[in-house]
Amino acid sequence: MPVAPPLRRRRAIVLCVSLAVPVALVLGFGHRGVHMVRSMLVPGAGLVGAHNVAAAVCLVAAIAATVAWLRWGLDWLLATVVIVAVVASGLVPDAPHVATDATSRPVMAAHEFPLVLLAAGLISWLRGVMGRVPGFSHLARRRARTSNGLASIDRLSATDRSRTAAVLALSGDVTSAVGIATDPGVERRARRVGAWARGRSGSQPFRVDHAHARAALALSGSVDDAFVRDAGRAALGVPCSEPTWVRPVDATLAAVALQRAGADTSRFQAALTDEFGLRRGHRPAWHWTPLGWSAGSAPAWEHAVLSALARSLHWVGDDDWTALRARALGASARGTEHPHDERLIAAARIWLVFVDDPRATPLLARPTVRHDPLAVALDRLAARLADAPHALIAPHPEVLA
Repeated sequence: MPVAPPLRRRRAIVLCVSLAVPVALVLGFGHRGVHMVRSMLVPGAGLVGAHNVAAAVCLVAAIAATVAWLRWGLDWLLATVVIVAVVASGLVPDAPHVATDATSRPVMAAHEFPLVLLAAGLISWLRGVMGRVPGFSHLARRRARTSNGLASIDRLSATDRSRTAAVLALSGDVTSAVGIATDPGVERRARRVGAWARGRSGSQPFRVDHAHARAALALSGSVDDAFVRDAGRAALGVPCSEPTWVRPVDATLAAVALQRAGADTSRFQAALTDEFGLRRGHRPAWHWTPLGWSAGSAPAWEHAVLSALARSLHWVGDDDWTALRARALGASARGTEHPHDERLIAAARIWLVFVDDPRATPLLARPTVRHDPLAVALDRLAARLADAPHALIAPHPEVLA
């Protein structure tokens, strides 16, 4: 994947700093510097042996901060935890000496940030498989069985509610979409994320980021000039889901909204080949904008949704269906008790509008999608596209009005 010169320079600067800081710590602080470098690699590692309780607190705080960074973009929190752990490690005078190769430590530290991103990818993967673990899977199925389609919309997270509203608007049910998109809970989440992650306040809670919420509002008829303007300034041509994080489903819904508003989506279309390109049958789960890195593996239902929407607008070819077919048929065999399976089945039905697969069609038509609200919305969109395959290319009259 070609990298733009400014981004390449930024990565080179980060690499140089990653090398220089550990070297400076080791040369400037000697044995204490070695412990500080350890806490750069794993927060709290430099305190092990001297203050094990403090080491455990730093590690737990780093894990919590990493989760907050991945979910809400609180990158400053993770940086603060790492800095506190490093400084604390340097203040410990009685840490036991362990022979260390002072040359190899800085080399490892150069990979610290990639390792953090690798951890982000691992967490994304765990989210995808957690629903298959016995116990967790049972709870998910039990919750799904008691869901009643759109009547259970309040059970979804604010992010999934916005996604549901956006898909409903695309299916033609703009009235329901407006009611969900304007849910006060969605605005409250946007305000909290903006305040905690970036210190933003004021009367515009959706500015800069929040791609899922802004896509839902735009597709429901509330096209905001700031939405188009913020997308034009963004690295991939769409706003981030949370500060610095671009999630592919949210990005695709935002791109569809921008396309229907007459905005340029060429950068995002290019991202479907580059940053979010299909590799080894999977698409990345996220893109981190400061260094332009994509990683993780999108859950099957997210992959199916984003690629089906892109296929309906002729932004991608049929390679995604080849990658998704077996997983979609597996979900069909398992049924619709699990929300992710139900969403995958519904998204696969959108794909069947654009691909000729006579063997898969009756198998995917067999389950009744009725539990998960987002799956129900996707199924309605599939039905609409079956009647009018080019419906997403032309804007809704309600949007134009």
